Amino acid sequence: MITLGKSKLAGCLLAVCIIVACATNNAYYNNLNGLTAQGRYLDAATLIEQSKHDAYGEKNALLFYLDKAMLLHLGGNYAESNDCFEQAKKLAEQYFTKSVTTEASTLLVSDTMRPYYGEDFERALINIFGALNYLMLGSPMEALVEARQVDHFLTTLQVNYGGKNKYKEDPFARYLMGMIYENQNQINDAFISYRQALDAYKSGLKAYGMAAPRALINDALRTAQQLGFSDEIRDITRAWNISLEKLPPASEGELIVLDYNGFSAEKVETIFEIAFGKAWAYAGAMTVKGGEQAQVEQAGAIARSILFDEQVRMAFPKYERVPYRITRFRVSTPDIEAPSEVVDDISAIAVRSLDDRITRVRVRTIARAAIKFALAHKISEKVEEQSGNAALGWLAKKALSVASTATEHADLRSWRSLPDKILMSRLPLYAGVHTVTVHFYDDNGAEMQSETLKDIVIKPGKKTFAIIRTAQ
Repeated sequence: MITLGKSKLAGCLLAVCIIVACATNNAYYNNLNGLTAQGRYLDAATLIEQSKHDAYGEKNALLFYLDKAMLLHLGGNYAESNDCFEQAKKLAEQYFTKSVTTEASTLLVSDTMRPYYGEDFERALINIFGALNYLMLGSPMEALVEARQVDHFLTTLQVNYGGKNKYKEDPFARYLMGMIYENQNQINDAFISYRQALDAYKSGLKAYGMAAPRALINDALRTAQQLGFSDEIRDITRAWNISLEKLPPASEGELIVLDYNGFSAEKVETIFEIAFGKAWAYAGAMTVKGGEQAQVEQAGAIARSILFDEQVRMAFPKYERVPYRITRFRVSTPDIEAPSEVVDDISAIAVRSLDDRITRVRVRTIARAAIKFALAHKISEKVEEQSGNAALGWLAKKALSVASTATEHADLRSWRSLPDKILMSRLPLYAGVHTVTVHFYDDNGAEMQSETLKDIVIKPGKKTFAIIRTAQ
């Protein structure tokens, strides 16, 4: 039985008119990205901690730990970063397990009302960055644990999704795992990971545009030689058009420089709206960027929901790349130099992952719009019937229409502190302490800046990792 008084309906209409539902806090992330671009990583981590409740809140707790872990990682606080990553793992698993029930209960509101449990590739990256933290801490066995965890996660994705989703394997994760295994003289496991990485790059070339790094092909061949795998050597040389004679000799040691390049693609909102009255109609579609534009657009939509007799509004997410200038680098000493290669295109994976599930998002959004539309009509008819007042029925329908407009938002949440790409340069070096120079270039080959990495310790037969961040 529905019984609503006039004063309650009027109050409801006033309340929903002033709702402004921003899916993301753009001003906050602009500040965070600004600190990151300046290299003020620990200041950025402090900002994240100070903004835990205002910018994140309970439903975005996972993003709080992911952003904080990433900035602590960049700032060299590797142990504290991994503490945050461990919290992120627990929350991601907990929220993902409950996601089916939660999503069903939020069908009438918005996807933003459920706790964010992360995209599949984001959850894999937790282990990848965790492994890198342990490598930087000089804890290779713990790094191996992270490697095995990401292996288990990727295997689970393959079982769960089969051939339905493109992201069920991560080439960079397999590549990094191979290097970790090789550093611990686990050559068989290293070869398996290198071979899996090659297969993943090959299958992902069309989806993500990432070609297999030349150094990875050499790794797979070299470890296959060590193990005496003649069949595998033949398969790799044929598949990748490389001869054993051109294989570079194993170095005494090696510097692996990873550059977290640019800012990851961010989600924006694409809105479709149809509104019509007795003699006029409105149909529109637009992509909304930024908090101010979102507020202006929503104010117009709320006005149309009041002025027009009927309105249907749907919002969908899509990714847009964030432009930046530095796109490659080169590492050098007075005796040798090495260029960079793209080993992970995080934004390309993000875009394709959303494409894989956008049909499910659209079906859910369209169903929600249809249910809200039918519900508004049913309730308004009931109110008018009970009150005998057509104006009161109209007011009930308008209150529900405005509420529907104000709460219809695409879920734009994502791990915003991620880079756009990860670039890698591998420099063979003799054991000892080295100083290397890193030169950064734009797409046209113009040098943008350079920096010096000092006191790089290379151990015999081992790979030493160094991490840099370019965000310009």
